Amino acid sequence: MAPGTKRVTRRLIREMCVILAAAGALGVAMNLSHPRGFVLVSRPDLEARKNVPISAAEAGIKRDAGAVFVDAREKAEFKNARVPGAINIPALDAEAKTPGMDFGFLDRPAEIVIYCDGPSCGASALLAEAIRKRGYGRVLYMLEEGLSGWEAKGYPVERGARNGK
Repeated sequence: MAPGTKRVTRRLIREMCVILAAAGALGVAMNLSHPRGFVLVSRPDLEARKNVPISAAEAGIKRDAGAVFVDAREKAEFKNARVPGAINIPALDAEAKTPGMDFGFLDRPAEIVIYCDGPSCGASALLAEAIRKRGYGRVLYMLEEGLSGWEAKGYPVERGARNGK
C-alpha cells in the first residue's frame, strides 16, 4: 500500500467516526427534547412493571418494615377477616370512583401491599389500576396468594368487627 493511501484511509475513518458520533449525539438530543421524553419502553409496559407480585413471606417482611396493606375485597369480606391494620378499599368502588373513598394512604412514604382472595381474584389488579389513575407512580406490591395464602403461611389474621364497629 502506498504511503499516501494510508493517510487517506485514516482520514476517511476519522471522518466516519466524527459523523457517527455527531449523528448519535443529535439523536439523543432530539429524543431528550421530545415532549414525551426519552422512553425506552412503552408507557403501558412501564406502568405494568410497577405492579409487582410478591409471596406471603415477602409480604410478611414488608409488613414488619411498616408497609401499608390495602384489602381490595368487599366490605363484608373485610369485616369477616383481614390482615391486621389493613385498610379496605373495595376494588369495584374504587374503579367506579364512589364518593367518600379515602386514598390518603397514598401520601404516606410506606410501601403499599394490595391483596384480595387469591390468585383467581382480580380485585387487586383492579384496585392497582384505580390507584394508578389517581397518579400514583411508585411500585405497588400484589400479594399473589391473597388473604387465604397469607393465613395458610401462619401470618396473623384479624377477624370480626374492628373496635366494636
